[in-house]
Amino acid sequence: MTSTTTLASVIRSMDTDQMTRLLDLRPDLANPAPRSLAELAERASTQASARAALDRLNAWQYQVVVAIAALGDVTTDDLADGLLRPGDSTAPSRADLDAALDHLLDLALVLEDEDRVHLVGAAASILGPAPAGLAPASTAPLSEDEIRRHLAEAGPKAGTVLQRLLWSPTGHLPHARRAVAAATAESPVDLALAHRLLHPVDDETVVLPREVALVLRHGALFREPARPQAPDWPGPVAPARSDSAALGTALEAVSAMSALLEAVETIVPARLASGGMAKRDATRALSRVARGDTGWLYLALAVAAGLIAADGRGWLPTTTADHWRESSLWDQWRSLRTAWTLLPQTPGAVTNSLDAPAPATARAWRQQVLAELATAAPGTPVTVDTVIARLAWRHPTWPVEEARAELTAVVDECAMVGLTALGARSSLVEAEDDPGMPERQESVILQSDLTAVAPGPLTPPVAAELALLAERESTGVAGVRRFTAASLRRGLDAGWTGDRVRAWWAEHSISGVPQGLEVLLADVVRDHGRVSVATAASVLEVDDPSLVETLLRSPGAADLGLRRISPSVLICQAEPDTVLTILHRLGLSPVARDSHGDVFNTPAPPRTRASEPMPEVSGPDAKTVAESLSAQPGFTDSRRVLALLHRAQAAGDWVEVTWVRDDGTSVTETVRVMALAKGAMRCVRRGGGGVVLIPVPRVRSAREVGSPGSQEPAS
Repeated sequence: MTSTTTLASVIRSMDTDQMTRLLDLRPDLANPAPRSLAELAERASTQASARAALDRLNAWQYQVVVAIAALGDVTTDDLADGLLRPGDSTAPSRADLDAALDHLLDLALVLEDEDRVHLVGAAASILGPAPAGLAPASTAPLSEDEIRRHLAEAGPKAGTVLQRLLWSPTGHLPHARRAVAAATAESPVDLALAHRLLHPVDDETVVLPREVALVLRHGALFREPARPQAPDWPGPVAPARSDSAALGTALEAVSAMSALLEAVETIVPARLASGGMAKRDATRALSRVARGDTGWLYLALAVAAGLIAADGRGWLPTTTADHWRESSLWDQWRSLRTAWTLLPQTPGAVTNSLDAPAPATARAWRQQVLAELATAAPGTPVTVDTVIARLAWRHPTWPVEEARAELTAVVDECAMVGLTALGARSSLVEAEDDPGMPERQESVILQSDLTAVAPGPLTPPVAAELALLAERESTGVAGVRRFTAASLRRGLDAGWTGDRVRAWWAEHSISGVPQGLEVLLADVVRDHGRVSVATAASVLEVDDPSLVETLLRSPGAADLGLRRISPSVLICQAEPDTVLTILHRLGLSPVARDSHGDVFNTPAPPRTRASEPMPEVSGPDAKTVAESLSAQPGFTDSRRVLALLHRAQAAGDWVEVTWVRDDGTSVTETVRVMALAKGAMRCVRRGGGGVVLIPVPRVRSAREVGSPGSQEPAS
């Protein structure tokens, strides 16, 4: 049976709500907004749009589509016979089939004509010539009784050959078109050919006929029916325990990112010409952060969040990083969660190639896993197999099983970020409000081994001051830092004084100030400023005559071009920053002075601008587009109109016709078709209005309104 319903006619007949749902389900049709219903119908009939719609189907909906493609124009009852297994309580039910058909009709992938449904041509062409592994219908098919008789005569060996082609109908066979007879056939293949259980397609190919396959399959279209629902998640176990562990992981992630930003600021890693960070510098930066894959993930997160970026100097923290440090712990972690979904690197292959091109599927796997985790309850055990099974059901056209390695890496990354903990899904997956991050504090524990231990997260000002005065020794929420001569000298170079350092210790230590720290600070303060550097090219003022002699005899004196101009003053040809660097290497603590002799502090650390992420441009509102299209005049679908007029003529039904007169005006009349030719139709107006000749090309729309015996409406 040839269907008279077309995609164009279905779209034309949609009301605003139906069209809004179509555009919601198939957003590619609304972006950019179509200018007319004709353009919308044309766009919906393309393979690209149909493929996008097929990709949005779950396994059960996709199986229904394939079944319709395999059976052609089919009644819903015949479709149910091929898909449903009434005796199996776990198989899909008729209600599941009806729900899938309703969804496919809303998508305009399947069209309905009276009691039959068929697939739109674009979708059918995507599914190929043998959907469900069934060959096209034979020109001279055998009856079911003939097939069973031929199977019995061919014997079990021929049946074995047929079983190989049962779900993939074509096979390779040399000289396939050779003449064979049942009486002289020797091989199982020849027996199958002789009994018409196989058909030659060409000299090298044979095909299992559709009717034979259906008999061998006992009418089933698929090996196993797809589930109408996604595979179940396991039941949740101790959600409070997994949430507590996840919160700790989130704190660790924030602390590790803080340590990474500090290391990048100190090292200024080089940027590779091919994109990314020099591996040696990256390894140094990550040595105090995390090792292995976890470290590379943090580095990629820093780039994705815009916390570090590269310019001509190398990789540096950005101005965004300064704002990030001032944010709350919860906002800091939320920015990392968002950045994780935007990572362009392939899961399991995150390296120092931070800004190199990456495949488009990299982000998709992370976003899909996150969306899948959102469907589970907190505390639900999460395994790779469960995630893969659910994604394979949700996206049957995607190569999910082939991406097992990438999906395994994504699940591991979820544990690193805090989306899962103790092997279970945490509440942090969708949390927007602070679930209970600890309060920041301003106290540290000073120890006799010259270290400071932060018992918890510190406020941004205290953390910045501690980072200036002490070197990081470990990451984590309870971080450890060590005071050294170099770190204290760094603080003095930044403008601190010995008294200010002592006051900071006294204010923030909850354990007193160890004597060893006081001795170390006194030594550093005493040495600091014994040598001052001024611009001349450079002038060195030394208050110790013995130190002057030491400098003049040092290995770097020749490089600097040192020359004594007074017992305590030396000049050199090098610039002050070079002189300061070499004197530091000699173990001295010089003070930098400007041309007026005033001490100037260490300049602010360099920063680079963060690369702004491309804003996501949302498409037009589906309802707005639908209302605009619904307000336009409909377009003529001549095939459907002609079919309706022919039916009305044969049945003698009244038809409401909208057509355009010679003067260009549109008129709607209720008529009965008396004669119909290709170019015009002769009609009788309802209510005694006489005969009218209507040109068929001018008919804009037509609909049946009643049979001859129906009661006419009151005038």
